[in-house]
Amino acid sequence: MSDYKEIFDDMLKKLEQKNSVDVANVVKAFHFAEEKHSGQFRKDGDPYIIHPVEVAKILEERDFNTDVICAALLHDTVEDCGVTTAELQSTFNKQIAQIVDSVTAITKDNFLPDSENIYSDTKDFLKQAVEDSTYQKLISIGKSNKFGFYIKFADRLNNLSTIACFPKYKKEAKILETEKWLIPLAKLLKSKYFYYKLTNGCFCVRHEDDKIFFEYLDKYIQNMSKYIEDMKNTLSYEIQSYLKASNRTLNKVEITPKTPYEVYTAISKHFDANKLTLVKESNFISVPIFDIYIILNEDVKDDLEELYTLLTEFGASNEFKIIGLDKDELNNLSLKIVDKMRNLFDITMLSKKQYTELLNGTLDGTDIDALDETIAGGVDPDYITVYTPQNESIKIPAKSTVLDFAFKLHRDIGFSAMYAYINDSPNKSPIYTRLHNGDKIEVVCKLDAFNMNQNIAQLRWLAYCKNESTQRILIKYFERKYT
Repeated sequence: MSDYKEIFDDMLKKLEQKNSVDVANVVKAFHFAEEKHSGQFRKDGDPYIIHPVEVAKILEERDFNTDVICAALLHDTVEDCGVTTAELQSTFNKQIAQIVDSVTAITKDNFLPDSENIYSDTKDFLKQAVEDSTYQKLISIGKSNKFGFYIKFADRLNNLSTIACFPKYKKEAKILETEKWLIPLAKLLKSKYFYYKLTNGCFCVRHEDDKIFFEYLDKYIQNMSKYIEDMKNTLSYEIQSYLKASNRTLNKVEITPKTPYEVYTAISKHFDANKLTLVKESNFISVPIFDIYIILNEDVKDDLEELYTLLTEFGASNEFKIIGLDKDELNNLSLKIVDKMRNLFDITMLSKKQYTELLNGTLDGTDIDALDETIAGGVDPDYITVYTPQNESIKIPAKSTVLDFAFKLHRDIGFSAMYAYINDSPNKSPIYTRLHNGDKIEVVCKLDAFNMNQNIAQLRWLAYCKNESTQRILIKYFERKYT
């Protein structure tokens, strides 16, 4: 059994060392949560308070501010302890209360059916409708306060790491929920850390009986630990010499092991590995096991080009050879290098700010802002950017059609859409035409004698649209028209 007070005290010391603001509020939040969760226990027998403390610890390690740490400590007090968001706002502040509200689950008792929602079948599928509503609420609040997403990510990471005592069907249900909602949300926020940690958490639970692969990987990483430390020192020395001419300074060299999910996925590209037990320790030589981050204090503009120069023209070239370019599942680019011992690494050079954004994601300008908060059954993780004739950029799901785009602009445009001109082509494109990233679309509508949009929707349009929001609008329209 872990001592939650020791975990909290360690986290508090780190916050104080960072000179974090309002550490006193973190202490206050801890004692508030400790009191409210008193007498509550987790399924494994631990006092419940250990969960919010460990969630807070995950976020402290990712350098989130003290309001987010407080919200992590308090995140279950409304849902499980009868505390109100108004009480949290008066006791702490509005920001903390809003974050906690965003991650507070909707329950069967406070679920309100929506007659406009075609998925709200509360008779037979109440559990699914409640889950959908909980995430719709998270997305709705998250558009204005994205910190709630990070509380939810850290919460799920901790739950996945403590799920061993649950029956298999409950584990699988938790994995599926994570894959439908949280992993796509982490991808939309472009958070490399939470995307791969959540994906790996699901991977490890799903393959918990395949111990050989994990044992081999742990042994390999452990055997490499001394070598990795020497490599960090060598790289740091060579980079310091390189940077002198540019008046920039090195913050640190970070070398971190990839997750088992990343390693297995990479190995599976080289041979048919239908089972983890087919992966041997010798296979690890064929893929990068570590990420190397060269972190500068100042911005890096042409990171790969400058990194290429560093690795080919200066002392580091004696240690490494560049063999290619790598792209991860979030489209982050890195150089693939090999050392004298034939070990492979993915290496990136970036500023401290860029490094933080790479791992945590960015709160501004993400595809989260394009999400429809009434979406049900999961999140589409892939979006494209298209343009109006006035060059206004609009984000829509990757498989969208002209009809989806028209409804995104306005319902009247959607219902009256006849065809479109794409990328200034003189040729007409039908409304079922699939759009691609960068397309410029001019929708031509059917107008009546008074120059007003004329509704020309037909049942077959349901086959022309790919977005859930468009489908919902059309289904409700035809229900009213024909019933």
